[in-house]
Amino acid sequence: MGIAGCSSPGNNGAEEAQTSLASQATTEAPSATPTIPPADVLYPHPKPEMPAEAHEHSVLGAQAFSVYAMKIFMYSVSIRDPKPLRDICVSGSESCANMLDFIEGIAESDAYYEGFYTDDIRVKGSLDGGSTPRAEYGTQLQANVPEYKFYENSANSPKIHPKDTIIFAVEVSWDEGWKVSDAQAGTEEEAFGD
Repeated sequence: MGIAGCSSPGNNGAEEAQTSLASQATTEAPSATPTIPPADVLYPHPKPEMPAEAHEHSVLGAQAFSVYAMKIFMYSVSIRDPKPLRDICVSGSESCANMLDFIEGIAESDAYYEGFYTDDIRVKGSLDGGSTPRAEYGTQLQANVPEYKFYENSANSPKIHPKDTIIFAVEVSWDEGWKVSDAQAGTEEEAFGD
């Protein structure tokens, strides 16, 4: 005799109960994959938009595009997706490839940044040309970034990065619009020493 609701006619109930428990165990097992917050939580700001001035083939246009490129870099890092940055880079750029690999590595290792954002970006200088023949202009930017957190490999405790200044050197070339041909980023200390 089985308990009402636990067995079906012709079964003794034990087999069905075992199957039910095994099914529950597989569906209720804790996930080994960490929970990564969705992109709109990781980057709770509107996607950066290219300013009108960045469409101009001029020094000011190159500077405006360079600021936009830095915002797109931070956006791509935050949402763990290299596509927005890839869309504004020239193909064959080694430094762009390194930045894209960095972003892909974040996503592949189940890591993420929280609070990696700033609107405090200043142009520190520009020059004609750059380190490669295709670079038409180079711009140095300074971004004051508030404290942000980095969660690595599903760790529950983040590495906290204190407020810092990031120097971003970007070279751009024109081909029916600006593209990043070379870029480097680092902290102010890395760029200039103590």
